[in-house]
Amino acid sequence: MTTLEHSTDAPSHLSNFISNDFGQVSTEPNTVRQGTTVARVAVLSNDRDIYMPVMNDRPVRFADEAGIHAALGIDQVPERYQVPAGLIRMSNGTQAVVYLDSRYILGPEGAHVNISGISGLATKTSYAIFLIQSILQKVENRDRIGVIILNVKHGDLLSIDQPPPRGLEPEQHELWEKLGLTPKPFQNVRYLLPHGKDTPTTGRPNSFRIPERNLFIYAYSLQDTYNKLDLLLSNIPDPWDTVGALIGEITQGLSDPKTGQWGPSGKWKGVHDWQSLLNQRRAFG
Repeated sequence: MTTLEHSTDAPSHLSNFISNDFGQVSTEPNTVRQGTTVARVAVLSNDRDIYMPVMNDRPVRFADEAGIHAALGIDQVPERYQVPAGLIRMSNGTQAVVYLDSRYILGPEGAHVNISGISGLATKTSYAIFLIQSILQKVENRDRIGVIILNVKHGDLLSIDQPPPRGLEPEQHELWEKLGLTPKPFQNVRYLLPHGKDTPTTGRPNSFRIPERNLFIYAYSLQDTYNKLDLLLSNIPDPWDTVGALIGEITQGLSDPKTGQWGPSGKWKGVHDWQSLLNQRRAFG
């Protein structure tokens, strides 16, 4: 359905105003207006090869669950590849579980899901987490699937291995059951948090929230990143290419002239870590 339009037998809004005792909406009108609602719809599927407009006086009905699946092409997805993706509720009370094809989520066909919505409400993130849980519960060979989540939501995604403090409401449990899923925390979770300035002394990483368990702190050594400094400093204004020239000199100085790989030579021999790069005077001649 694309639009809804309602028409009445009132010739104008003024007629409605007068017939309701000049705007008294609580007053019973002398004559009940006749009206009809017209819905404009788009054809999603055609299983009868009927390529012509719907004629007048033809019966129109709401689709049942099978009809919804046919319109969305779900009936063409083999059951072994069906991943519960949500629940459609229609205005007449009909409900239908919506499935995605795992071959288009995980490959080899598409390996892609596009989630749109208003930014800042955490609804897209919540749905992505739900879909990951659905995948890990339903797809074949799920023990071979690894999920990498990049957390950009402060501490929201740093407790996905913990149950919610107050549990779920009964209606939420009912929704999960209709989808054939079990609401539960993620298992075998490993949290990788970035090394902070005070990590060597306090053991605390640079993180908004510290998970209670399965925590690993990571850092990038100079050897890992010396040839990617242009990415690290890409947001720094450099109208005279001063930073670019320094990056080029550092990258060239820390590369083996024969292999082009990590191997400081010449005046750069003493540079092996960030500290020596920043503070060792002889590294710069």
